[in-house]
Amino acid sequence: MKKLLGLLALTVAVSGIASADQDYLKSINATTEIRQGWTDKTGTGEGKGNKIGNEGFKKNNRTKTRWRNVVKGELKLVDEWDLDASFKVLHDSDNHRGALKDSAGNYITDAAGNKVYGSTARGEGWETNFELAKPVKLGPVETTTALGWTHKSSRAKENGTQGSYHTTGQSNEIYFGPTFGISVLGQNISTTLQAVYFNTNGGKSADYAYEGSEFARNKTEGYGINADFSTDGKIFDNNAGKLGYYVGLNHHLRDGEGKLVATGKEAKSSVYLDYVVGATYTTPSFAGFYGQVNVENEWEKHTAVTGYTNTFSVWTNAGYKAGFETPVGTVTVNPFVKYRPVHKESSYNKHNENKRVTTEVNEVRAGLGVGLSVK
Repeated sequence: MKKLLGLLALTVAVSGIASADQDYLKSINATTEIRQGWTDKTGTGEGKGNKIGNEGFKKNNRTKTRWRNVVKGELKLVDEWDLDASFKVLHDSDNHRGALKDSAGNYITDAAGNKVYGSTARGEGWETNFELAKPVKLGPVETTTALGWTHKSSRAKENGTQGSYHTTGQSNEIYFGPTFGISVLGQNISTTLQAVYFNTNGGKSADYAYEGSEFARNKTEGYGINADFSTDGKIFDNNAGKLGYYVGLNHHLRDGEGKLVATGKEAKSSVYLDYVVGATYTTPSFAGFYGQVNVENEWEKHTAVTGYTNTFSVWTNAGYKAGFETPVGTVTVNPFVKYRPVHKESSYNKHNENKRVTTEVNEVRAGLGVGLSVK
């Protein structure tokens, strides 16, 4: 977190000496967050130990511990045709937990014959995005044309939890296209159409139905189209708080080249379908303190393969947000705690013996966000 605060301090200093006709920073935000999940792994008896149900915060029921750090910002490029620029850098450090096994692949047990639980794998992930955009307002329609690049990579320990890290997958996506937005009676409607070039290797997919490791060359590249539609708005906003809704209908066509290891045939093109609907209630703020409840359902499918996944979740959130003025802009501080009491993820595949598999994972998150909005 010290590095994130140092970056914000440097930003303040640089922004303070920038002249009005130069490129300038509009905003920058940094967030650090710890995430811990639990599922029913250790229960005994009928309906227990099946990753379904809330068994509380038991040590051996821990799933993955994740430490996430994110820095993102916006700039105005006055000298470059008055373009808007944005960037985002995300880093995850993961510790996976489960029942331990010996070198022969057998579960390790204690003196009473119970499985021993602990850290089974460690990994990390990086995601970087840079984007240039030009907004143009045509009557009531706001049109923003964007050119962007997203890079993702994952790394894992050589021997699960020991040794040095090695790269397990990478992906790149370069996209270009317009977003059309309009507001009608307080409701926001948006449509995005983008042409995409992508390449992947190892365990990354770039929204393709197949990861790079599923190809004979352990990699693929190709082209695609993003067609995303969304709407959001307020249901009410008064002394009782705020209630808003959102809907996202995302369609990502990907057509990669190369033969699949499983079939020996050329991979098919596929459309990734991601449909999200949700609602968020926010309490009135009391001296900077607030609460939130979010309910969301997400349905996902790749058209080239059988099956789909549906996830229903409920989040609660409590936090404190305060802002104070500086010579260059407003600095905000936002500590928060989140708890997910409900998370049902169901995967359906008609070809499997168990056609529908459901898991439930409760999660707690705690973090701190710091931001600067430049005057």
